[in-house]
Amino acid sequence: MASRSRKPLPIAVTLAWIRYFAGRTLMMLGMLVVTGAAALFFGADAERRMLVFTGVGAALFVTGWLLSKKRPPAAR
Repeated sequence: MASRSRKPLPIAVTLAWIRYFAGRTLMMLGMLVVTGAAALFFGADAERRMLVFTGVGAALFVTGWLLSKKRPPAAR
């Protein structure tokens, strides 16, 4: 049984995958923050804090979406 040696991925591909998964993580975190804001402040009078939390969650989601918009080259 011959063992095949794998070539390491180039640094650019590795960084592209890190950017992709960091973006996906930010998207999930943003969704959790928005959901948490809706759950925590449901029926409360603290409307301004709820809007701030929702805005932060939306900003995290959009930042993550922008980071992970392009799939890394090895994924195709």
